[in-house]
Amino acid sequence: MTAPVPLLTAEKVVLTRDGRRILDGVSLGVVPGRLLAVIGPNGAGKSSLSSVLSGWWQPDAGEVFLHGRAMADYSAEARARLCSVMRQESARPDGLTVLEAVEIGRLSHGAGEGEAAEIAWEMLVRMGLEELAARDCGRLSGGEWQRVAFARSVAQIWNAGTPGVLLLDEPVSCLDPAHQHRLLGEASALARAGHAVLAILHDLNLTADYADDVALLGGGRLRVCGPVREIMQPEILSDIYSCTVEVLDDPGRGLRALLSRPGR
Repeated sequence: MTAPVPLLTAEKVVLTRDGRRILDGVSLGVVPGRLLAVIGPNGAGKSSLSSVLSGWWQPDAGEVFLHGRAMADYSAEARARLCSVMRQESARPDGLTVLEAVEIGRLSHGAGEGEAAEIAWEMLVRMGLEELAARDCGRLSGGEWQRVAFARSVAQIWNAGTPGVLLLDEPVSCLDPAHQHRLLGEASALARAGHAVLAILHDLNLTADYADDVALLGGGRLRVCGPVREIMQPEILSDIYSCTVEVLDDPGRGLRALLSRPGR
């Protein structure tokens, strides 16, 4: 079987800030039909990689390709139709309702108000946010806004006529366990529908549960990348995180959990 062509590709990307090399020759591809989790210690370059992949930052060397075309060749509007980003920190649009905030995701498509509202409502239903539709975004909790921001990001590439790319930077950091599973379940379903999804995560168990592939960053370099079962191994994780990571198996119940302990 021929491997699918990545929708988003980084080739030997280098990024320097304040004299420090944050990304050092990173190459990876985000493939349709799969969820790629990017993990690694604090300061490994994960969010910086997301900013470069989205076209928000220009790399100092290397290049990023979206649908086989250099990212720099796209207009902001054309890029937005194909690649949507949920940033770690995004400002809440005070004065807009939740439904209106999600509708903003359709601006790059030039959709009429009716179509935008219809898609926005569908996103709210998928995330269980119907009861918040009329609430001002300024009155949302951190977790509620994170779910709305996800719904808006998905709306941006929904029904675009071609598979899109969804970049998620720590999308579950403010969520309780139930909503973490719901959001990542929706992200996984989006990948299964033919889109390409990249999620920056910290929780090792959520990574093991939802990722198809894992890219492990450390010190700005891509240390290893591959199928989740190959990467989420105690010896690999213990080395990169500088702590002891163990696997707890319960074959009788089909459970597998990753447990971290201080030290080596």
